Amino acid sequence: MDKAFVLDTNVILFDPMAIFKFGRNEVYLPLVVIEEVDRFKKDQNENGRNARHFSRIIDDLRHQGSLNSGVDLENGGKLIITVDREVKSNPHFDLTLADNKILATALALKEEGKNTLLVTKDINLRLKSDVLN
Repeated sequence: MDKAFVLDTNVILFDPMAIFKFGRNEVYLPLVVIEEVDRFKKDQNENGRNARHFSRIIDDLRHQGSLNSGVDLENGGKLIITVDREVKSNPHFDLTLADNKILATALALKEEGKNTLLVTKDINLRLKSDVLN
C-alpha cells in the first residue's frame, strides 16, 4: 500500500461510500470522525441519510475484524479507525478541537514515514495542513 488517506467528517457526510474510493491504499478515520458522523444520524436531510448509511457500512466491516488494527476493503485497500495519535513535531497542538485531532492523525502518520494525504472539503483545515506541511 503506497498511500495513507486520512478522511475528514465532511467527506463521509458528502459520500458515505468514500472509504472505498482510494484504491489499494490505507484509509484512516480518526475516531473523532465517527463521533462527528454520529451527531448527524437523526437529521432528516441528506447529511443524516449519509451518516446512517455510513454507520451501517462501518458496522458491517466491524464483523470482519478489528477496525483499530484495520480491515480489508473489497477494492484491496484497508480501513483503519484510529484513536488520537501523538504528534511529536508539534507538542503544543490543541487536541481539544476535532479538526486538530484529524490533522494530528495525518501528521503522526507522516512522522511514521507514510505517504499521507488529508482529504477534506474544509478550506480552513486545508490551510492548517498547508501551514504544518
